[in-house]
Amino acid sequence: MMKKGSLNLSIEAIVIVVIAFVVLGLGLGFVRGQFKSITETTTSIQDQIRQQITEDLRTGDKKLSFPTNEFTINKKESTVTAIGIKNTQQGTLKYKIDVQRTEGGNLIFGEDVSDNFLYVRDPEELLPTETRIIPIRITSETSAGTGQFKIVVKDVNNADAVYDSKTFFITVVG
Repeated sequence: MMKKGSLNLSIEAIVIVVIAFVVLGLGLGFVRGQFKSITETTTSIQDQIRQQITEDLRTGDKKLSFPTNEFTINKKESTVTAIGIKNTQQGTLKYKIDVQRTEGGNLIFGEDVSDNFLYVRDPEELLPTETRIIPIRITSETSAGTGQFKIVVKDVNNADAVYDSKTFFITVVG
């Protein structure tokens, strides 16, 4: 009788291990499917933002287009958006982009926010009536709160005069 009991215990252990592997496989398949759909949704949203910016620059007389006035991001997370620039001048526009922290509309001097914004910082050129969409990655700070920022497009040919600018807010939650 002792041998029969140990055989039943071995069969039960094998059944439990098989069931555990089946559940694990189903769980991994579900998670993989969720990440795939999230990636597709993110790509779709980024394409829509680019189309919105392009349409905004094409139909309006704007020099700078930014998709929103406020971002909400969790701590230590990032999001990708884009800005659009249109050359409304007669000649070639040589520009560079700068992001600055402001408070009440005034620039806070000496505060470096370059770790929070990733974009092309080198001067670029635009022919007359040409538009360009520039991706920008925004990484949140480690403390919760709301910060006011300003995107400034500077005309390099005109002693870094401000070509156009836009103010926006980033709210860090969590």
